[in-house]
Amino acid sequence: MKNLLVRLHSLGDVVLASGTAVSMAESGEVSFASRPVYEPIIRRIPGGIEPVPVSGGWKELRKASEDFSTIVDLQNNLTTGLAFAGRNVKKFHFSRRLRRKVLFGARTAIPWRAEEYLKTWSDHGNPSPVLTRLETPPDGRFTVGIVAGGRWPMKTIPSGAVTELARLFCDVKGAQVLIMGDSEDVPLAGHIVEQCGYRDVKTVAGEGGISRLISRVEKLDLLISPDSGPAHLAMALGVPVQVVFTSTSPALGFWPENFKGAFMVKPIPCRPCHRHGGKKCTAGDEQCRRMLVPREMFEEAVCLLQ
Repeated sequence: MKNLLVRLHSLGDVVLASGTAVSMAESGEVSFASRPVYEPIIRRIPGGIEPVPVSGGWKELRKASEDFSTIVDLQNNLTTGLAFAGRNVKKFHFSRRLRRKVLFGARTAIPWRAEEYLKTWSDHGNPSPVLTRLETPPDGRFTVGIVAGGRWPMKTIPSGAVTELARLFCDVKGAQVLIMGDSEDVPLAGHIVEQCGYRDVKTVAGEGGISRLISRVEKLDLLISPDSGPAHLAMALGVPVQVVFTSTSPALGFWPENFKGAFMVKPIPCRPCHRHGGKKCTAGDEQCRRMLVPREMFEEAVCLLQ
């Protein structure tokens, strides 16, 4: 059988689909259609998964899918709907109604997306994201990555908390700390390094490219990150990760139930307030970010390593 798995974007979702790709590979050849930027992720999925880069619209995807006997559509949007019109396709279905309930404070949770992805293909298998780890941390060097900044301001870890965390890991654990982020976060990362003074803290923000990000993450002993793509990469690579939830929550379905690496201020009744974290605090006080205590984050992160 020739199987095609489709998840066009985004970084976290492509990683979450890796478990499904591995399960599909047990029954035949598997190709993974996604945006070209995510090709480095797909090449790290075990099982010889072949990337099918799709940079255009539905017509390009339709042509690329012609020779496949089975198609699993984990995107299920207008683009894939037009591309696969008239074909027998297994489609992932997401409940926006359930998400609205979670966002409006209902005491419920969206099922873990990795599990829902796998169910689109089969009732059997392991949904856990997995990427091949090619490198490990250098011997004798304890290295911690901390993700600063981000696209959604309310989902980020405050810069003061990042600075204090970096100091704690240097002073208490003798660690080297890498401040990570996108190109837009370079000034913020530089400021954090400056505030850390003489300590072994440096910025690798804005290095560019997912390949470079994967290479950085897989050589860490620990990653501390907001609820974002780098955290999903770390989990799939087998790197211990502390995910700091501010305006988002595991209840949104992007992390497994009782995920041990979750850290958040409790209780915040308005959390989650936005599926991506949001750009402004709806309550006006940013408690989910302001009340983060770096010492508590540090102690829980150290427990993860033990």
